[in-house]
Amino acid sequence: MLRNFTNRPIVPRHGVAAWAALFAAILLGSSAAHSQEQGDANKSDPPQTAAGEGPKEEDAVASDPAHDAPSAPAPDELGEGRLIRVRLPLTGNADAHIKSNIQRAVAQLNSLPRVGDSRPVLILELTAKGGDAGYGEGTEFTRAQSLADYLVGPDLRGIKTVAYIPRTIKGHGVLVALACEMIAMPPDAEIGEAGIDEDSTRPIKPNLVRTYQEIVEHRKPMPTALAIGMLDPKVEVLKVETDEATEFVLGNGLDELKQKHTLVSPPEIIKPIGSMGNFRGREGWDYKAVQLLATDRKALATGLALRSEAVVEDQSLVGDWRPVMLNLDGPITPRKARQLDTIITSETRDRGANWVGVRIDSTGGELVDCLRVADRLAGLDSNDVQTVAYVPVDASGGAALVALACDQIVVQPESQIGGKGTIPLDRQMLDAATESIRASLATNSGRGWSLLAALVDPDVELFSYRNTQTGDVRYFSEEEAAEQPSADDWLKGPSVKPAGEPLRLNSKRAQELGVATHVVDSFDELKQLYGFDRDPRIAEPNWALELVEALSSPGLAIVLLVIGFVGIYIELHAPGVGAGAFVAALAFMLFFWSNFLHGTAGWLEVLLFVVGLLFLLIEMLILPGFGIFGLGGGLMILASLVLASQTFVLPQSDSELKQLRYSLTIVAAATLCVVVAAVALRRYLPHAPVFRTLLLNPTPEEDLIDLDHREALADFSHLIGQQGVATTNLMPAGKADFDGQLIDVIAEGLPIERGQAVVVTKTRGNRVLVHAVNMT
Repeated sequence: MLRNFTNRPIVPRHGVAAWAALFAAILLGSSAAHSQEQGDANKSDPPQTAAGEGPKEEDAVASDPAHDAPSAPAPDELGEGRLIRVRLPLTGNADAHIKSNIQRAVAQLNSLPRVGDSRPVLILELTAKGGDAGYGEGTEFTRAQSLADYLVGPDLRGIKTVAYIPRTIKGHGVLVALACEMIAMPPDAEIGEAGIDEDSTRPIKPNLVRTYQEIVEHRKPMPTALAIGMLDPKVEVLKVETDEATEFVLGNGLDELKQKHTLVSPPEIIKPIGSMGNFRGREGWDYKAVQLLATDRKALATGLALRSEAVVEDQSLVGDWRPVMLNLDGPITPRKARQLDTIITSETRDRGANWVGVRIDSTGGELVDCLRVADRLAGLDSNDVQTVAYVPVDASGGAALVALACDQIVVQPESQIGGKGTIPLDRQMLDAATESIRASLATNSGRGWSLLAALVDPDVELFSYRNTQTGDVRYFSEEEAAEQPSADDWLKGPSVKPAGEPLRLNSKRAQELGVATHVVDSFDELKQLYGFDRDPRIAEPNWALELVEALSSPGLAIVLLVIGFVGIYIELHAPGVGAGAFVAALAFMLFFWSNFLHGTAGWLEVLLFVVGLLFLLIEMLILPGFGIFGLGGGLMILASLVLASQTFVLPQSDSELKQLRYSLTIVAAATLCVVVAAVALRRYLPHAPVFRTLLLNPTPEEDLIDLDHREALADFSHLIGQQGVATTNLMPAGKADFDGQLIDVIAEGLPIERGQAVVVTKTRGNRVLVHAVNMT
């Protein structure tokens, strides 16, 4: 990756070193540290240097193996600390949530006995949500500023703050790191491009620059010029060797520096104008902006002289938990998937749950249903809701995808994750599932798509890959390894899963691969892990959800549709009463409501149905003719009923084809029942005692004969030549007044306006033809 701070070779600097950082650099080779502490390592107050200065030369860790390594400290000499994960980007009220976690951690640290005169350590591990899919871009400046101000405020007096950056971060999350006394990161992780979310067509706002400057000058984790260079692409950052020290200044500050010091060499441009700066851990070490190089948490603990438990996130500190537990037992059916989707939405949105546990003992089901549950869990913002999969026995088939969609997985010693489920999966179904995993689940869960696919797809071959630059170990297929941004840096290792069988992991292997977060012996131990003083509430389907399920069952769905259409039929034959319309509206409302709660119907289906019904009424009552409105409206109604029972438009797999047949069967059965009901109603309903007075009965045949006879005997020939006045607009039919007698007339030629004089020209039976008097 191109970096805007120049990469220069590391020059060893000798001097007094802290025993812990020296021990890490020489014996383990996994970390190197700048110590800002003077004298004994237990004296952890950092020296306050002038703005723009890094750690002094004599404070740097010696990299020369000739130095004698001090003896390892005794366990009771190790310091106390707490680690809190800060997931980027910070949005919404994430800053308030993190502050609350910090307050609990600080309260714990202050209650512990001090080791010598050292200060307890608070570690903020800054990680981008989504893993390799992003670098924390999107952090709101106000959220980052709020958290940074809290870190430099009085509440953390007496606490040493450390920002640990295990992987690359960008955006305003960088400001949180600058608010800590110390920055630790692997040699090849990157930090920078703090202004990446700002409008690139406009200058960086002065208040943003001022905030970064004030935070850095308060904590001094790095030279101020480097921090401003990471934020503002329009500034130039120079490295200057003076007669006293190495300085980092902005381009416009060089003249002022020359007045104070003598330059011993020409200035070196390490960040040019036109781009935001970023640097790797090794470069930060060289620039005195990174005080500890640590490839993992173990090296971090060693470099900070902390107990190993101090760098493990204490789940009881993560939040004021409002926990809820879901049970996922047995096969994952469409009904169960819909219920879980509804329950998760209700618990997190309506009841404010911020810890969702899923107890899984399942062999999976149709992948489309399993992926629906998995995507719903992975889509929850981990800054607001933490999801935990608890697997006491088995999570195989598609149930394994549900487990890996959660933020953390807790297993018992005999648990199994992955492997074949009870439902056979064909290649088309597996390919469709892999595409869904790549498109959404992998991105939302922050796990590699090939690891997820390997749990269900026997053809995916998984390998261990090691990054030659960072030492990071991941598990990819060859295809996913080739897709990595720096594919050449990943060295292929031994096979983790050969082709032929889906990946199946026991608890030990799952923890080794980083799939399982914790191993517990019982559910009581899980409660203790997360600091629960009682069992979490179990969320189960309530009566409303069961009612919805019943309404969407095939039998009741057909009944609702039949009642709806029969109601419309009755209303058309008994207009003005409203009973049929009311019953029809209620039936269709229940039909679409139940499917809406299931996630298969939306506003599109409702609009299709309503507009289709309007088109049918237009065809029947207003514009009878060629049948375009009638045919189009009927097709729209049928399409809305079919789409309301499924989540797709065109089937792409066998399971979707099966669902389409199911939807068509419901509509066909309902149509057949409506036809039968209409025939029966036409024949028997007019004679029913209750409905006989409500229906519009057809005119008896003898009355029709008598009417035709009377109309045939009508004679208006005496009106020929008589003048009158049009009482309505004649377009062409209307009425006209002839000596007080109101006669139905038809205008010949052009329409005649109301009030105009007319004259009768012809009569044909009961038809009277007129034209305007002024016409010749």
